[in-house]
Amino acid sequence: MSWCARGLEFSYEGVPVIAGLDLSLRPGELVALVGRNGAGKSTLMRLLLGELAPDAGELLVLGERPVTHRHYPRVAYVSQDSLRGYRHFPTTVRELLQVHCRQLGIKSDVGELLAQVRLEGSLDKALDQLSGGQLQRVGLLVALLKDARLILLDEPTNGVDASFSDELFQVLRDMADAGKAVLVVTHHPDELEGRADRVIRLRDGSIEEVVQLSEGDVGA
Repeated sequence: MSWCARGLEFSYEGVPVIAGLDLSLRPGELVALVGRNGAGKSTLMRLLLGELAPDAGELLVLGERPVTHRHYPRVAYVSQDSLRGYRHFPTTVRELLQVHCRQLGIKSDVGELLAQVRLEGSLDKALDQLSGGQLQRVGLLVALLKDARLILLDEPTNGVDASFSDELFQVLRDMADAGKAVLVVTHHPDELEGRADRVIRLRDGSIEEVVQLSEGDVGA
């Protein structure tokens, strides 16, 4: 399992936010997590990233507790907030990738990775010149650069056009087919038609519904 939760519980100031959650994600799966605001989606993401510690239950990410093992090289998190910060970097896509390569101690064929996320021709563009959709692709590019085993995305299509959304989810499907585990928090599960393996609906921190998707079935 890429991650597994059993009886997971978490509260803010005594108010339950995650309540007895049992959930797992396997390599090769693309799963959508949906639910109204306050359903527990963002809290679950923070628990997976090790930013919060569970009150009770068990949570393992890549076989270890995330609160003590952050797994930076093996887990990628792409969110609207994290990508907005890129706009303030006085650097190009190429320079950003060079920084990440140095941090990870790796060399990588960025040309092939650029093609995977449809960013050919953007290597020498300044980050503040990129559109919202292009910045999302930069986030995925960093995930590919890290060769992350678990990829977490929070509302990746907010503020981008429909054609980009379609391309993005095809990239995510390709990543899952290559053995990655991909979890997407979204308010628009219909965008994952024909691509997601499951849609999981949270309500009050618990699973309200799990829909196993087949080709052409949106399920939400």
